[in-house]
Amino acid sequence: MEAQGISKLDLKRRNRKAILRAIQESGSLSRVDIANRLSLTRAAVTIITNQLISQGVLQELGEAPVDREHLQKGRRKILIGINPNYKFVLGAVINENCLSVGLSNLAGEVLDKESMELSADSDQQDIISFIAATGHKMMKNSGLNAKQILGMGIGIVPSRWEQMRATVNENEVDFSKLRYMMELELNVPVCCENAIGLYAAANQVLTRSYEDNPLLICAGERCHSAAMIGRQVLQDNAIESSMTRFILRPDGNDMEGYPKGSVQAQISPQAVYAKVRANWSQESMPKLWELAGGDANSVDGMRLIEAYTAGDPGIVALMDEVTSDYALLLYNYAITHRSKRVFFQNYVHELNLVGMVQDKLNALTDSEQVITVEESRVNGNQAFLAGCMLAIDRLFFEQGGVSKTELMANEDA
Repeated sequence: MEAQGISKLDLKRRNRKAILRAIQESGSLSRVDIANRLSLTRAAVTIITNQLISQGVLQELGEAPVDREHLQKGRRKILIGINPNYKFVLGAVINENCLSVGLSNLAGEVLDKESMELSADSDQQDIISFIAATGHKMMKNSGLNAKQILGMGIGIVPSRWEQMRATVNENEVDFSKLRYMMELELNVPVCCENAIGLYAAANQVLTRSYEDNPLLICAGERCHSAAMIGRQVLQDNAIESSMTRFILRPDGNDMEGYPKGSVQAQISPQAVYAKVRANWSQESMPKLWELAGGDANSVDGMRLIEAYTAGDPGIVALMDEVTSDYALLLYNYAITHRSKRVFFQNYVHELNLVGMVQDKLNALTDSEQVITVEESRVNGNQAFLAGCMLAIDRLFFEQGGVSKTELMANEDA
């Protein structure tokens, strides 16, 4: 049998990828630090980084700051970083209630963004047409042509998979039909993934929390989660996350189709509204009673928020119970995944859920097990950035900065 090994071109591409990843994690590095971190020779790092600089992928950022505790002799290190405007990416996320589309550079800096409200009756073709038309418009407005666009990344939440013609086979999701349609419309490469995992990965990159094993909890009609272990996304790929069935309170609330006291029965929007109806009275919820005109069925999120901020005693007590359950859920998840940081996706800003859950979580942990809760960096009209991060990861970092065709052309030159 003829032995097969890695080709010279593949080795070069792998080293370029490793160098770009190391710079991404740190923001900037010197050639010496790259060589030490990756166990490459300084000569090899110098050759590769100089080529990447000549291609416009990397740029020199100037001398490193003086380290007065570890003064070095000779010339100071020159830091290099990724050129954020080497190429640009389009991103889109199809959520339950909103479609978010935008354009960014390689650093995730937003050049343009637009959104469209979605409903249960939103048409698949309308969604595709909006993404395509908006993408073309953004490229034109920014003076960019197709060669300057690496491609588009699209995230789709599980409740929209069937509508967007995704298929699930043995827990693997296939978005090839959507990808094919979008590539025909945009004439650029398109990547598609589960939005929940993309939210987690995007937050890891944007906060550089590579060693924190960040965890993301996504609110909605059903709760979903994704955890990062290194750069690997761990998530439920089923239409309904198994997390919805986890038990928070063995003696908790009932909900048809779910175990007693489960996540879905305790902290989902449906569960919160059910608790309001179960305790509905003018005496216990005077402000909400007034806002809803005495009709429990007309209670919605905005009225709940207004009643809570007004100090309505029944709603304050209800939210205290809900945030306690949230804190317990996060504590168990974080301990399981050794997560030091938790991001909330699609939560209601006005309730300051982050602050309330953080206080509850602090009471469950000690000084050696600090778990930080914060708002997702890709919430609301910034959701499209999760799609941008997907395109950057697949079409820039995984390619070693340039496509294999471009790399071969440079070798021939």
